[in-house]
Order: sequence, then C-alpha cells, then structure tokens
Amino acid sequence: MNNKKPIIIGLAMILLIGGGVFLYSILGKNYKIENEESKDLNNVSKAIDFTVYDKNGNKVNLSDFYGKPIVVNFWASWCSPCKIEMPYFQNATNKYKGDVNILMVNLTDGAQETIESATEYLTKNNFDMNVFFDKDLDAGYKYQLLSIPRTIFIDKDGNIVDDYIGTISKEILFENIEDLLN
Repeated sequence: MNNKKPIIIGLAMILLIGGGVFLYSILGKNYKIENEESKDLNNVSKAIDFTVYDKNGNKVNLSDFYGKPIVVNFWASWCSPCKIEMPYFQNATNKYKGDVNILMVNLTDGAQETIESATEYLTKNNFDMNVFFDKDLDAGYKYQLLSIPRTIFIDKDGNIVDDYIGTISKEILFENIEDLLN
C-alpha cells in the first residue's frame, strides 16, 4: 500500500504554511507604502473621502473629521495582527483625545465580520475607541485594501502623510501622531 503519500502531502502543507507565515512576519512588518520622499510638500496626496457608519447606524464621512489630524486604522476582529496593535490605538485614543481623531474602521462585510462580532471583541477587551463600521465596504474599496491592518496618517487639511500596511509598533504610532501635531 501507498501509505507514505498522505504523510508527504501533510509535510508539504506544513512547510508551505510555515514558509508563508515566516515570509509574512519578515516582509509585512512596518512596510510603508510611500517612502520618506512622500513627506515632501510637493508630493502630497489628498485623502480619499469615504462613508462608514457609527455605532448608532449614522453615516459618517472621513471629511467630517478634517480640521484636526486623523489616524485611520482598518481592522477586523478575526485579524490576529490587528489584535496585536489594538492596545496601542487604545493608548493613543486616551492620550490624544481632543487633539487627534483616531478612527478605527472595522471591515464589516456581514459574513466574516459583523457588527456583533466586532462589538463583542471590543467589549470583551475593554476597548472604547472611536469605531466605525464599513458595512458597504466603501472605505475598503476606495483604499483598495488587500490586507489588514492598515494605518493611514492624515494631516488636518486632509492630506495623507504616511500609510502603513501591517502591524505597527506603539512607537511608530506615537511618532507619527506627534509629527501630525507639529
């Protein structure tokens, strides 16, 4: 009998998955979409407006928050890398409340992520951040999200200053917020 075939397939799958996780951990860390030259005032990119919903079901636009610096974080409760950085965003919300609009945009597709699953995750972990639900996937579509988490730093005039794909550290979050404030 050919009993070795399932074992070989199983080992190949383990190596493939392990390699994928290893590559993601190396290539995904702190990857910045734009390089340092993006901070040049001649190379400013205007943030694309989008519509999401607050916890009461009211429509909210990104442009409603112009006038103060904005940090937009795209996340979902099933996303392990998102969960790693959630405490950093809670700390930033507590520290910069009133000075910076920190918008936690949940990718609420209605299947893999629902308002209920997101709310349950937030409640269970005592997070009380400014959460919005992208029920129509308007924000996800407009920002062409291919992976999460993703964090976008926007100045008070609505210009994108920095854009990160992947988990960011608390230090990077706070440094970028301080840059927005200065």
